[in-house]
Amino acid sequence: MEARHWREGRVRVLYDTALAQPPAHWWFDPVELERQGLVTGRGGGRGSVVFFRAPETAEEESPGDPKQWVLRHYMRGGTIARALGDRYLWQGLQETRPWQEWHYTARLYDEGLPVPRPVAGRVVRLGPTYSADLITVRVPGGRSLDENLGEDGVSDATWRAVGACIRRFHDAGHWHPDLNSRNILIDPEGKIWIIDWDRGEHRPESTADWRRANLQRLKRDLEKRLRIRERWVYSEACFSALIAGYEGICSR
Repeated sequence: MEARHWREGRVRVLYDTALAQPPAHWWFDPVELERQGLVTGRGGGRGSVVFFRAPETAEEESPGDPKQWVLRHYMRGGTIARALGDRYLWQGLQETRPWQEWHYTARLYDEGLPVPRPVAGRVVRLGPTYSADLITVRVPGGRSLDENLGEDGVSDATWRAVGACIRRFHDAGHWHPDLNSRNILIDPEGKIWIIDWDRGEHRPESTADWRRANLQRLKRDLEKRLRIRERWVYSEACFSALIAGYEGICSR
């Protein structure tokens, strides 16, 4: 993937050169997307995610579902959110969250790993701080592991597929900073995707320590959801199937 960017006043926008047109300001504006009838849904723990029809395909009359994108507004979590909300400290353009996530996700995409293709990122600078957004292609029909476990659960084969998918990223040296059930997607064909690579890192020294810690983080998330969710189809056997997939152990 190749990237370009444009600047207008306090706004910088990074985008994929394969786009039919450079991104407009309103692509990052949920109100304007809603006004144009492009919004198809919303999500995100803090209401920061908007699903919408890609503007460049909005006028197409081809059958089937048009291509959809995901707009995510970067929001802080924890106690610091009370003070800064959606603001981040400006330390240079290349250090901004969308610039880093766009380029890192593009790298993963170019390596053939199952991540959504990054579309565009925006930074709006305000003095010593900035706010930010990222647009990616939506995985067609993708539903999070969290959604699936909150309904009927998933099969052992799917748990093994999740483990095998994580192993692909680990073997390539890629560490996900927030590996949890909301960032793992399952599409209608059963393919596993891993999303939201904000602050992702490449760790060429593929030692067992960080891999094990990454898996344990996911396990803690699954166990926490089991405690707090009214319905959650999960047991220790599920994670054992995931580990079997990770280690390449196939059931007979």
